[in-house]
Amino acid sequence: MEPSPFADDEAGLVVLLTVSGTMLATDVQPTRLERAKHKIRDLLEQRQGASTGLIVYSGSAHLVMPLTRDDRIISTMLEDLTPDLMPVDGDALTQALQLAEQVLEKSGVPGSVLVIADSVSPSQAQTLSTADVTLPVQFLSLQSISAPIDVGLQSAASNLGAKVVELTFDPADVEEVARRAQSRLKTVSATNEGNRWQDAGYSMLPFLALFILMWSRRGWLVT
Repeated sequence: MEPSPFADDEAGLVVLLTVSGTMLATDVQPTRLERAKHKIRDLLEQRQGASTGLIVYSGSAHLVMPLTRDDRIISTMLEDLTPDLMPVDGDALTQALQLAEQVLEKSGVPGSVLVIADSVSPSQAQTLSTADVTLPVQFLSLQSISAPIDVGLQSAASNLGAKVVELTFDPADVEEVARRAQSRLKTVSATNEGNRWQDAGYSMLPFLALFILMWSRRGWLVT
């Protein structure tokens, strides 16, 4: 059997990116969302081919890419992610974290989660105080460097025992995230190669649907 292109023995990292309407704010140039995409690409370069996955969330959470060493795929998928692509606006951080745990469990790779967000709703922060989240989590706060960290985000991080990394003009924020991702891992049970193929294929379904939707919106899809 051809080796699976998904996962490896490196520290896996599942990136949770909020794609809500507030991410279009321009207090961070050009927008919070575009700066987040830039930071993710910097992080991929910093991690040098270690396994990374991508989940986007707003009012619901969706798997864009399971753990993969192919950074180019994730970079490409980032380009067209906008709030109007999401089914509903809102904050489904808890759902996104649960999905991230499933991704890591299916891959059999030890790893952690990075949440890139500008805020967390008070209701989500409260839910996380009792949620069964066992993964190591860290946050990258996507607000103006001069602005205080969102109260809900701080509360969510506290409830999860998570570090909040503040946005910087230089690569210092990404470097800190990469260091923590390498050192704070949850070891999960490995699956056999056949199951990894099956799980990866299943996990690709949301990704393929999203990709087709992007093509359709650009007028690339032939009907």
